[in-house]
Amino acid sequence: MFVPWLVAFIAVLSAQVESAKILGIFWTFGRSHYITGSVLLKTLAASGHEVHVLSSVEDDTNIPNFKHELLTGIQGPDILNKNKSVISHIVEFIPLLNNNVEKFWKNEAVKRLIKTKPKYDVVIVLTVFNDFVLALSHYLEAPTIIYSAMSTNIFNNKYVANPNLPYGENMVIPLNTFIGRLSYISMNVIMSAADRYVLGSIQNEITKKYLPGAPSVEELIKNVTLVLVNTHFSIESPRPYVPNMIQIGGFHSQKIKKLPEDLQKYLDSAKDGAILFSMGSVVKVGENIPEEQLNIIMTGLGKIAPIKVLFKSEVEIQTAPKNVLVSKWLPQNDILAHPNLKVFISHGGLGSTTEAVYHGVPLLGIPFFGDQKTNIASVIKAGFTIGLDHDKMTQETFDSAIRELLTNSTYAANAKKRSSLFKNQPVKPLDNAIWWVEHIIEHKGGQHLRNVGMDLEWYQLYMVDIMLFFVVVITTILVISFFVTRWMMRKVFKLFSQNPKKVKKQ
Repeated sequence: MFVPWLVAFIAVLSAQVESAKILGIFWTFGRSHYITGSVLLKTLAASGHEVHVLSSVEDDTNIPNFKHELLTGIQGPDILNKNKSVISHIVEFIPLLNNNVEKFWKNEAVKRLIKTKPKYDVVIVLTVFNDFVLALSHYLEAPTIIYSAMSTNIFNNKYVANPNLPYGENMVIPLNTFIGRLSYISMNVIMSAADRYVLGSIQNEITKKYLPGAPSVEELIKNVTLVLVNTHFSIESPRPYVPNMIQIGGFHSQKIKKLPEDLQKYLDSAKDGAILFSMGSVVKVGENIPEEQLNIIMTGLGKIAPIKVLFKSEVEIQTAPKNVLVSKWLPQNDILAHPNLKVFISHGGLGSTTEAVYHGVPLLGIPFFGDQKTNIASVIKAGFTIGLDHDKMTQETFDSAIRELLTNSTYAANAKKRSSLFKNQPVKPLDNAIWWVEHIIEHKGGQHLRNVGMDLEWYQLYMVDIMLFFVVVITTILVISFFVTRWMMRKVFKLFSQNPKKVKKQ
């Protein structure tokens, strides 16, 4: 009788030894970023770790070891205004950033952490223009892991000195031309300078009011241990990765939940196929898609009956055809997994694109802002997507795109092939993410993964100083050679002109 109790007691002790305390900080105005990232946090909790999450998105999930606290006050920018330049967006974002930094530090949950300074084994941070949050993980003296809901870009490459060069496709900038690369690099320079010298300065100034002595954002970035990026080579163009930048794309798509009974019956009855229309959590049908474009979409969807359509919209649509079911909320990932789904009409957000690739569903991409155009460009190249410019979309182009995706089997075949590439991995993405988090916990950081590029200035990292050195040296040699050659030629010419007969006799 004593032995079983002893074994159980030892097992409990072992679980407690292996269990770690994890803090998640998801201060973001992008709801979809939290939705994907929370899958990692909840899986860590389900595996026995004690997870404490501070998030600006409500979450009433009831999971043992998972504690969620809501942070209030965050404001998002007007990123959908296409009439504003990049500079205008930066200028308008400055007062929002001021507000968001102040509001973060004023939240009671944050002030409690500063006052009590609990011990955590690792802190997982979602960063989107909020590097100041890293000051909290530094204060708590815990290794920091960045979760990025986007693919590699100038804003997450900086944490690990990953090469920031034009490797991908873009629907707007052709990167195989000089002008395209010049535009790409120029944009990166502007955004990097604004991020470091404008946004960074604001974050430093306000943060020091609440955490006196906190390192600057520039220094905090150098202390990041690991970056988990929500992408995979089956989604984006191949590019280099340093050892502590890990691809975990598709991790949130693995777990497929049972559909609500009404949706299950609706899709099961779609013998001719079904289409899902969803523009994510930021693009609103009632706000960002004008009535003219909505009429084009609804008219086009009505023409494909008896094919059924699930249409996500925040507002009721009175003009919806009979084959279109409108709903304010749809379990996107679970719907995409249904075998009757034929096409996914999407804005091209990385989360949505990833789910479409994972489940092998052809895409009609209608991008609006940010990385959406780049995401759609990548999957167009993969051969299972058609892209439309939402500003230039006509009834003819929309109808033609839908018809092509439904009737040309090449798109479905390419989608299945890409899905196979995605799923055919030695380790499942979610398992890979968990392994890396636990690896950092076990080794109390990731100094062994850090590359020397983190200690170099940008001009050193990209060898600009070396190239300038060679330019100066080569130019100096050429100039000296030119003047020496000219001097010698003058001497020879002078010798011949002064003593022509003497030279001739010799």
